[in-house]
Amino acid sequence: MSASEALKAAVAKLDMIDLCGRIVADPDGVRATTAEVLALAMATEGLWAIALEASLLVSALERSMPWASQDAEHHEHVVLQIVTVRDLLAFMRPIPIPTGE
Repeated sequence: MSASEALKAAVAKLDMIDLCGRIVADPDGVRATTAEVLALAMATEGLWAIALEASLLVSALERSMPWASQDAEHHEHVVLQIVTVRDLLAFMRPIPIPTGE
């Protein structure tokens, strides 16, 4: 296993909420490992992507209200944004996805 693979494996085992709690509890005294720093950077990048996509989705939904529009291209755009946001949220599993039933 390469060093980068080992680092990614270590990141996968981290409890991010625990790490964040340790930092919040003692920001001056916490000692973060390289894996923890990488995990925080990856989480920040992922959350920023989610925020950007969610912003685009909200804008698309606002423009389409009250869904009376017959603009199929716009409806497709909204659906694609929903799929993108759901995919970006996948790292947070398990999150129940409503089935509409």
